Amino acid sequence: MKRMRILALVVLLLAVCASASAEGNWLESVLGGAQADQPKAAQSGEAYIAWLEIDGELAEDDYTYDHAGTLDAIDELISDERNAALLIVLNTPGGGIYEADELYHELMRYKQETGRPIYAYMKQECCSGGVLVAMAADVIMASRMTLTGNVGVYLSSYSEAGLYEKLGIEREYITTGENKVSGYPTLTDEQRAIEQALVDESFMFFKEAIAQSRSLSETQMEAFTDGRILSALQAKELGLIDEVLYYDEAVAKVLALHGGGDTELRDVTPMWSYPSGIPSGSFLDWLKMLPEGGEDTTKNTLRLPRGRGGIMAR
Repeated sequence: MKRMRILALVVLLLAVCASASAEGNWLESVLGGAQADQPKAAQSGEAYIAWLEIDGELAEDDYTYDHAGTLDAIDELISDERNAALLIVLNTPGGGIYEADELYHELMRYKQETGRPIYAYMKQECCSGGVLVAMAADVIMASRMTLTGNVGVYLSSYSEAGLYEKLGIEREYITTGENKVSGYPTLTDEQRAIEQALVDESFMFFKEAIAQSRSLSETQMEAFTDGRILSALQAKELGLIDEVLYYDEAVAKVLALHGGGDTELRDVTPMWSYPSGIPSGSFLDWLKMLPEGGEDTTKNTLRLPRGRGGIMAR
């Protein structure tokens, strides 16, 4: 029954595609309506402010955040002399510290090589690694209902030794050193110290970015570097953000700083990405890629944990 429902949905989607092809831009107008609250692409050759949305977990493979596409978008902005500034809109729980730091570095490169300002706006949430990314901005704003903070990093591991013992399975590793297979069958004190050092080093870089961006001392940062969640008002009081504004007020403020109503916002966000390898673009672009017959020839893959993930900031 479930397969029949899926098949019916696919048939309906193909019918919509066929109708769109026959009716011109009907489908594009429908899909475009879903993005009505987003900036339109600037059509003229005048200066513009780039609008870049960071939505989803900061990871190489995420269904809503395109890490590689985002880095490429920033790189293109650096060489575009018409670009006057960058507004990043963040709605993220954080993610991998590698991806967060790489995005932070690319944003800092944008500022250093162009001399143009970056503005950041935090939407529903901007936590942990998202805070690191926001530290690249010259001005940080948030809604009064935004959740932020959760500043910190962690490294997780697990051991399946207890499960194997219950199943009567004995597993043995032949290694070149006692710390090669950390945490199996249990995490030793030495291994815990090794991994704590890795976490502390990553956190040191995180705090350095905050201190540099917000001009905060180690003592001042102690108020929120224990990993606690903050409201926008609390974050402002602690010096982590600059202003508490509604989204439309924040956009108006940025536009006013760059010529007012005559300045255009250009959406440079990679709008659609799958970890399976479907190129970035809109949902409509993806539909147009389907071969005749509506078959999707891309392959979806699911990555399962293998006992240890990377260092996380979320």
